[in-house]
Amino acid sequence: MIESIADLAVEAGVTIVTGASVTRIVTTDDEVEAAAHLEPVPGPYDYPTNEFDTNIIDRDELRRVLEGEAEYDPERHGGSRGGASGGVAGKPGVAGSTSNGATATGARSSVITETEATGAKRPARVAGIQYLDSTGAAHSLEADIVVAATDLEHVETTMLLPELQTYPASYWKKKTPGPSAVLIYLGISGELPELAHHTLFFTKSWKDDFGKIFGAGGVAASLGLGHRSPTSVPSPASIYVCRPSVSDAQVAPEGHENIFVLVPIPADPGIGHGGDDGAGSPQVEAIADEAIAQIGAWAGIDDFASRIVVRRTVGPEDFKNDLNTWNGTALGPAHTLSQSAFFRAGNVSKKVAGLYYAGGSTIPGIGLPMCLISAELVIKRLRGDTSTTALPEPL
Repeated sequence: MIESIADLAVEAGVTIVTGASVTRIVTTDDEVEAAAHLEPVPGPYDYPTNEFDTNIIDRDELRRVLEGEAEYDPERHGGSRGGASGGVAGKPGVAGSTSNGATATGARSSVITETEATGAKRPARVAGIQYLDSTGAAHSLEADIVVAATDLEHVETTMLLPELQTYPASYWKKKTPGPSAVLIYLGISGELPELAHHTLFFTKSWKDDFGKIFGAGGVAASLGLGHRSPTSVPSPASIYVCRPSVSDAQVAPEGHENIFVLVPIPADPGIGHGGDDGAGSPQVEAIADEAIAQIGAWAGIDDFASRIVVRRTVGPEDFKNDLNTWNGTALGPAHTLSQSAFFRAGNVSKKVAGLYYAGGSTIPGIGLPMCLISAELVIKRLRGDTSTTALPEPL
């Protein structure tokens, strides 16, 4: 699926940059002439926005500087004493792209704003992105449209200054993350006819299990009318097991099976990270051990654990560190009443023109089909298309 999408993008003239880490979403106000702007008081962001600055200060220190709790130091904070902030307007492009269609994926960022002659802030507008490639070299991409398809909480709270955040930290404090998971990748010697391609193991108390994952509180808590109880890991858990090698012999060597296990757990990076051959965090590996024993007992495969020849686990801390997901969730914001349909975060920034959002954090929701629809909705918004039917293919 991913390879097919990449092939289509390349055929359309898009250059894909892999291993990139976005360091800044650059903005400018291209509706106001530079002469209409006051010379701002020098600060940590007073330098041309098309120049990369590797000496950006951390967000806590930035807040202290902006609020007057700490003095600006050009040697420590970077930038220059002269010149208005802003930068150059970008050329047309999508997903942080140049006019020739180059794209980059990423991590941390900040935004440059401009000030009107009266001192009032002008609406910020996207001018491009700056990123580090896989070797650590800095690059810039000019663009007047940026589509962020990574975790929305990460984009909003780390790539935008506080005054330009549509969904600031205070928004996320009131929201409920979807579940995280311990993922278990296993290579098994011999065949496993006891398992189908898809197998679900439900406990008799599965409702209570999911109450532990989200914390008791019900609809009232999801609406902010009450408090949730602390979350916990169900034991035993209701789990999902996939045996893809029964349908595709190429995913495992001859005489072996490929097994994938998903154990739903709370979105809590403190539960830990995974690893190879039991080298993950103690709680993650304990959850994996229990799931492996559960499969053996419930499916009647007494020697299941002893036949494992490859083992790898992934935990909530991996989701947070590797994928920048909110609270280490595996699925984005939960589909509670107050986070579904038109209550879910929108797909366009209300404070930065030209900045759009796609993926599981925004409308319509989680899951691969939903994420693809979210991309389609961005295309419709860009085209001014208000139809409710699918776009014709090819786009």
